[in-house]
Amino acid sequence: MTWQQTIDEEKEISYEEGKAEKAIEVAENFLKMGVNTPEQISQAIGLPLEQVLQIKENLSVKA
Repeated sequence: MTWQQTIDEEKEISYEEGKAEKAIEVAENFLKMGVNTPEQISQAIGLPLEQVLQIKENLSVKA
């Protein structure tokens, strides 16, 4: 693997991690606002339903 390939791979990993973090943030915001059901949020932003339900549970514990 070349140096450039390594850099490109690291960029892709960072991009995917950032996308995942943003999706979680959006799910949290939707749940806090009570805008949609967990099922609708899961479908809209592409997170697994189980993950959205876990986020909802975590928000309930913090409240």
